[in-house]
Amino acid sequence: MNDLTCIQNAKLENTGFYYTMRLIQGKYKMFILYTLMHYKIVRFNEMKRYIGNVWDRTLSAILK
Repeated sequence: MNDLTCIQNAKLENTGFYYTMRLIQGKYKMFILYTLMHYKIVRFNEMKRYIGNVWDRTLSAILK
């Protein structure tokens, strides 16, 4: 397999993809992004209900 079709040897550290994935990694971030994509504008307590079992403090820190 050549390097164009295999990303195993790719140096992603200096790419926008790597930076983006570093920003959205975490337990709740994908749920938050999905909720915002689906419902658009959401209040804090609505977000808590959509995500499920999440502490206020944790959700607040992630949203900041």
